[in-house]
Amino acid sequence: MNTFKKIIVFCLLISSLPFIQAQNSNEQLAIQYYQEQAYEKAVELFKDLYQKRPDAYYYDYYLKTLLILKEFKEAERLVNKQIKIYSLIQKYKVDLGYVYQQAGENKKAEKAYENCIYEINHTSYSIKELAQAFQSYQLNDYAVKTLLQGRKISQQPNDFALELGNLYSLSGKYETAITEYLSLIAVNSAALTEVEAILVSWLIDDPNQQKRNIIHTALLKYLNKYPDLQVYSSLMLWLAMQEKDFSAAMRQAKAIDKRYKENGQTVFDIAEIAGENLDFKTALDGYEYILTVKGDNSPFYNLAYIASLHTKFKQISTTYPVNMTEANALDKQLENFFNTYRLNIQNVNLFREWTQLKSLYANDLQTAKQLLEQAVYQTRLPAIDLATLKVDLGDILRLTNEVWDAMLLYAQVEKDFPNDTIGHLSKYKNAKLSFYLGEFDWAKAQLDVLRAATSKLIANDAMNLSMLIFDNLSDDSLNLGLMYYARADFLLESNRLEQASLMLDSINDVALYHSLSDDILYKKAEIAIKKNNYPQADSLLSLLIQNYPYDLLADDALYLKASLYDFYIKDIFTAMDLYQQLIKNYPSSIFVVDARKRFRTLRGDVLQQVN
Repeated sequence: MNTFKKIIVFCLLISSLPFIQAQNSNEQLAIQYYQEQAYEKAVELFKDLYQKRPDAYYYDYYLKTLLILKEFKEAERLVNKQIKIYSLIQKYKVDLGYVYQQAGENKKAEKAYENCIYEINHTSYSIKELAQAFQSYQLNDYAVKTLLQGRKISQQPNDFALELGNLYSLSGKYETAITEYLSLIAVNSAALTEVEAILVSWLIDDPNQQKRNIIHTALLKYLNKYPDLQVYSSLMLWLAMQEKDFSAAMRQAKAIDKRYKENGQTVFDIAEIAGENLDFKTALDGYEYILTVKGDNSPFYNLAYIASLHTKFKQISTTYPVNMTEANALDKQLENFFNTYRLNIQNVNLFREWTQLKSLYANDLQTAKQLLEQAVYQTRLPAIDLATLKVDLGDILRLTNEVWDAMLLYAQVEKDFPNDTIGHLSKYKNAKLSFYLGEFDWAKAQLDVLRAATSKLIANDAMNLSMLIFDNLSDDSLNLGLMYYARADFLLESNRLEQASLMLDSINDVALYHSLSDDILYKKAEIAIKKNNYPQADSLLSLLIQNYPYDLLADDALYLKASLYDFYIKDIFTAMDLYQQLIKNYPSSIFVVDARKRFRTLRGDVLQQVN
């Protein structure tokens, strides 16, 4: 018997196939007519489709077409029929009012809308559904009335707060909207993330800071009114972070730490982020708070101590001219640190910064050399860390003109780590040392091998330098332009900025014909940034991008300019625009991935959650 039933069902399905195919064909044709604005043809097809299957899909198309053709009576009959079939669906009752409105029967429309709200089902789902129906026709005032009626029914003052806030925001009523959001998170802290996402969208489109000021004013009011609610303190901290106002964020973080007796983590997190964004003063302020106020009972005490030393080094290395008082003070602190704690895997980077401080900023190359020699030959560190220290020692030997010893160290590391980034870096440094010595052919041969390196940054640098040599190398000249450029690059790496700048200026005097113009502009921009002369750096990079948009350094220059506005000038919107230009104009650049990340971070897609 079961087999017989299956045969009957199969036969019925087969017999219905022509009908289904015809239905699909008519549907496609109707939509095509609609899209081509051939509404007179489309309406007949939609009418036929709807009569055969009165579902929401055909109904919506049929109704829209009737309204476009101003066939209001037919539209009214259609909606009433749909209401009769689906009496529980709120949207169709709003459709009826909208038909009256389009027909110019405003009183009937208003009555229909009011009836929808008056007769509303008391469930949360129905209330939201009706509000969305009004919103679909941009009838936001009626959507608000619906939600307020729903709140009145539930007798819960924060019901539908998100929906109401969004509607007020759409209408430009930002003061009312922020009140809804702030009232909501007081009783539902889980909504904080969603509220933050909404406020980010406000801040992105806020050229006159109107919305920012509204948020700030309302937040201060709620903070003063409810000082014990941590959610408002967290939101104020979050707002400061979105604006990259790390000083204000740190004040808020300290207040949170004291008021809620935290262990210093919030302060430490803000200090780290401030340091990453080159706000060293705020970073050090945070670490000092942990060291002095929280004390060694805080689990972040040791981390803050080491981080403060790292931050002081970064501050000195990015300040021009070098503050020798601060450099000597940090040198003493680091000496005390390594007299107390032995060199290990946890502090090896701090040790490297100490030797760089001595060699590049405190003019003590010999001590830096001795420290690195002791570390390389007398300590037990993982092989990769020892290799890194060997490379650092090679850099020192290069500065002390012990060229062959430097080459030997680089070669050792390259041999020990042939397939590792540190090995590729050593090979690159060896090639660059040959470049500094004027051995251009040999340097180029080594650089060409490195163009296949796994590290994209090393491969990119190798390609740029190889092409620079190729473009400026000549058999029948002394290659003075290239020699001077190599010397300038060496001086820049040695942190002898004035000498490097003078050497770059001399290239035109010794080499009438060269193709180093874009490279000179780029090096001068790097020098200007190191000297904190940001307007000059901006001007030089703009000149390079404008005059050499198709040269190898064009994407490097655009990325450096974006970073300049991002981290130094602190102009977020210009930085975002420059990152976008890089992504659009140089899609194959190695900087695109980082540019995309920074753009998203600045836009607010990636929020710093510090709670």
